[in-house]
Amino acid sequence: MTVYKKTQKGMSELLAQAPGINLKLFNVLLLVDGLRDSAEIIKLAQEAGLPADGLEILFHGGFIEKKFKGSAALPVSRTEPQAPATVPRQTEPKDELKGFNTLYAYLVEQTKALLGLRGFGFQLRIEKATTIYTLKLLIIPISEAIAKKHGFEVSQEFRLQAERLAVEAITRQ
Repeated sequence: MTVYKKTQKGMSELLAQAPGINLKLFNVLLLVDGLRDSAEIIKLAQEAGLPADGLEILFHGGFIEKKFKGSAALPVSRTEPQAPATVPRQTEPKDELKGFNTLYAYLVEQTKALLGLRGFGFQLRIEKATTIYTLKLLIIPISEAIAKKHGFEVSQEFRLQAERLAVEAITRQ
């Protein structure tokens, strides 16, 4: 199963005031988040009455591309002789990235689980975030949307966990 992510062209399409593709393909593009595999996206698309071949159309149109997992392992094996010189430099950024990735994954997972289709706007904003601070700024609006759908207690639990992950990520820097 293939995992797709949006290309720059795909992100531009989502942010455009007037989409250049038809609404059904636009909605399939919204489903692509870099985490779901193609089978899950096709299933969701069919349930929503969207074209089953939407992923293929978007792929050939350059709106999405395949996301390859583990591709970073090849350069590391090629540079093994240089590894001792670069290991101390890579350790610190990996700690920073680990905090960012943990918070990112939590926000995406919870937004998807608790808000469903209503959370796509937030998922796009999460996907565009490049720093821990921009992710942290999304916690409050997401928790407010969760409160509207599930109530204060669920929202508060989400917010506390997200804030804890954000603080841990920030202190790692």
